Amino acid sequence: MVRRFLIRLLIASLGVSASALALQDPTRPTNASDWFGNKTSGTQAEWSLQSILTGPDRRIAVINGTRVREGDRIGTARVVQIEDSRVLLRTGEGTLTLRLLPTTSRIKP
Repeated sequence: MVRRFLIRLLIASLGVSASALALQDPTRPTNASDWFGNKTSGTQAEWSLQSILTGPDRRIAVINGTRVREGDRIGTARVVQIEDSRVLLRTGEGTLTLRLLPTTSRIKP
């Protein structure tokens, strides 16, 4: 009797723990607010440049978790130019430069 109860309890606990171990996509961009908090001042949101991918035929940036190309709109801004380590945005208040790193070093393979 006790053995049957323990087996049922074990089976029930396996079902609960399996749902708690849901897999997450490792390629999904991180949510900056999870790490740095949700920083908003007044009505203007802070911009977070998370990554840049450049190649001979494409330039893509991830800003605030959204993938954008040159000419795309994100929020109230338009992406003007994507470079190796920075992105230029045009807002109603002027041009804004988002930098990926303070300094970028190029290393030849």
